[in-house]
Amino acid sequence: MLLKTIRRIIDVKNTSRNNKSRMASCHRRDAYYVREVAGNLKKVDAQKLRLIEDFWKPYKFCYKNNPKTQIAFYSQSGVFDPSLVGFGLHRYMLVQYWNNEIFSVFRNKNYTRLLFPFVKHPENLASCSYGIYYDRDFNHLTFEQTVRYILTLLQQEHELIIKPALDSGSGSNIAFLTDLDKSDVISDQVKKLSPHFVCQKILKNHESYRIGINAVNTLRVVTLAVEGQIKLAGTVWRMSTGKRVDNWGAGGILCPVSPEGICGDFATSGKGEVYHRHPNGFEFKGHKLYKAREVIETAIECHKRLPQQKNIAWDFVVDEKGEIVLLEMNSPGGSEGIQSCGFNAYLNQNFAKNVFDNYIYLNKATFSWNYREFSDHVILLKYFGFARKLVIPSIFKGKPVKLVAASAFHDTNVREVMLPQQVSLAVSLIQNKSIKITTIRNKK
Repeated sequence: MLLKTIRRIIDVKNTSRNNKSRMASCHRRDAYYVREVAGNLKKVDAQKLRLIEDFWKPYKFCYKNNPKTQIAFYSQSGVFDPSLVGFGLHRYMLVQYWNNEIFSVFRNKNYTRLLFPFVKHPENLASCSYGIYYDRDFNHLTFEQTVRYILTLLQQEHELIIKPALDSGSGSNIAFLTDLDKSDVISDQVKKLSPHFVCQKILKNHESYRIGINAVNTLRVVTLAVEGQIKLAGTVWRMSTGKRVDNWGAGGILCPVSPEGICGDFATSGKGEVYHRHPNGFEFKGHKLYKAREVIETAIECHKRLPQQKNIAWDFVVDEKGEIVLLEMNSPGGSEGIQSCGFNAYLNQNFAKNVFDNYIYLNKATFSWNYREFSDHVILLKYFGFARKLVIPSIFKGKPVKLVAASAFHDTNVREVMLPQQVSLAVSLIQNKSIKITTIRNKK
């Protein structure tokens, strides 16, 4: 009994510590964005501030929203929406909504062509997956063979791109290799990017995507799985401002694109800046991007094959032949970019609220219970007390108890449960013949 009590005290402390660490990650990342755009924030009136505060008030039990996040998006796009979400909350808390454990396999650039064979992909000439090196036909290579193989490829192609097969956000660790590079340069890049990388031919844009800079400009399409259907959250055209990559985090800019492929009249940067022309003078307004509608349709078709992923950001190229090429998928993609262009990463305010009500929660613990706290209710997950006859509270930690979970009484002494009328039991508990359930009527 004493050992069990000590273990429980440690579990309670660890649960609290883990929650603090997780929420610190949310707030730290959201604070970073606010700092980046601080010099370009507009002033807003008291009514807008009140709308932001009212929307986020139910979630203050775990997340303290900074209204400058929503003001930043409004400052860039001119679209006011109090429900727009920072990437910290999107990435570290709402993972409970959009992700599951197996997605890292699917988003690996070594395997997307196997998952979506109906779409054109960049040709992987050499690759590395989990520390195993391959040629273009998936034949195994040693490290030394891989370096020599890439050197041979460069004599044919003259230039190649090598990049991480996983986690290449903001264009990080992408390198361009040329036929002038020596074996030590290739060796260093292969070592740096192992155990996951792809080495590919350089793509070239269709003429409607070229803006006079030696970079491949892409379409970012964000889709959501909603009640068995795939919905479009928004599309942006990612453009380089001078670098070889077009990523927002690497200095690129984003322009909103309509479902018909028509560009909006502005573009945004990760610093909160708004452009009505590209720095080289190219005007966005009314520009039509070739096959943009087909790109969106392709993203939706791809997402249908991953229904367990609720939110996916797809990056496509329309190449010089006018063919659609899937570069990669991200789950989640960054929320900030598309929201700076006037889209909502969660479709609209009503749907966002529904998601937040159900997926912004913390798993907490007292000495007797593990429980899950939401904005307006609690779910009791697991009982750790010693009672044989247990009265379920209707109010727990100041919030109504909605449900007692299926495993709540597994491996406990509980044999009889007194259940308030307004509290539900998991079906398996109702069917458990070893536990007597007595409903307590509500007092009039």
